[in-house]
Formats: sequence, structure tokens, C-alpha cells
Amino acid sequence: MTEREFLRSVLQDRGDAVALCEQLFRASQLIDDLHDGDKTVTPAQRQALIWEMLVAIPENAFYRRHFAALQPLVRAALNDWLDSTGLEATGDAHDGTLAFVLRDQLTAVVSQCAYIVGGYDWMRSVSTQIRRHFHDETLDDYRASITQEAS
Repeated sequence: MTEREFLRSVLQDRGDAVALCEQLFRASQLIDDLHDGDKTVTPAQRQALIWEMLVAIPENAFYRRHFAALQPLVRAALNDWLDSTGLEATGDAHDGTLAFVLRDQLTAVVSQCAYIVGGYDWMRSVSTQIRRHFHDETLDDYRASITQEAS
């Protein structure tokens, strides 16, 4: 199942909610690639990131309609990612575990979108699926990738 198909499923085929999640994911991935420096980010990708962040996401109808419920989660996810990069850099094993837990909290936004489109019972029926889908990397694999990046 593709990511779009998965999002369509858990967000009850609400196109604007799916688009918002995809926009946030694209932006966060490019930001992470720029931060890590582990992948080449082209000028066109940088321009697309700027557009996504300054135009596309703020214009998304679902985001605008539910801004008060979604913006605090986006803010928290960004802060968690910033904390994770700092913790990751210390080289401490426990800090690395904390970094692994904190680094991708946009799943909370997807769960909140599920709540908005379907209510509490719907959110509870799909929230563990959402976490499993987006947190598919194991802690061991994450630690190995950090070790590889450091060398």
C-alpha cells in the first residue's frame, strides 16, 4: 500500500487532509535532508520546500479550517525534531533513544486529522495503524544509520 493509499484509508478519503499530511511530510523530509546533509538537495527541491512551507500548507483548506487544532501539534512536532537533533548529536546512548522517539512526531498530526474527519472512535480505531505505518524503522536500524552518518 502506498503512503497516499494509506492516508486515504485512515483519513476517510478526505483529499484536503491527505494533501496536508503529504505536504507536511515532504517539507519535514527535505528539512531533515538539509540538516543531516546526507542527501543532495537540489536548488529546485529547496525552492519547492519554500513554496510548500510559505504557500501550499497555509493555503490548504483543511489546515485553515482546523488550524487551532493542528498548529499546536505541528509546533510540537517541530520542537520535538529540534530536540532530537540535539540529543542525537551528544553520542550518548540514552539521548539517542530519546532522539529516536522524538524525531518523527508528525504522526500526532495524522491522528488528529483522523479525529477531525471521523471522531474519537475512528481515531482510536486507526491510531495504532498510523504509528506502525510511519514508525516502521527499528531502534537498532536507527542507531546503525546514526553510526554510519557519524563515520
